[in-house]
Amino acid sequence: MHRVGRLGITDKAVIVAVSCAHRGEAFAAARRLIDDLKHEVPIWKHQVFADGGEEWVGAGDC
Repeated sequence: MHRVGRLGITDKAVIVAVSCAHRGEAFAAARRLIDDLKHEVPIWKHQVFADGGEEWVGAGDC
């Protein structure tokens, strides 16, 4: 599941659930899912700072 829209500081953006016979396989599968998501999905993050500054992270990668 991937969340869209405005997120607060503690809000969850992505949830990954994996079930495997062994813990190491589950961790590897979850890591692979997140890496694939970051690689394949255009994700941009708009950061707003306390001093009023802001920046878009990842927008220049497209």
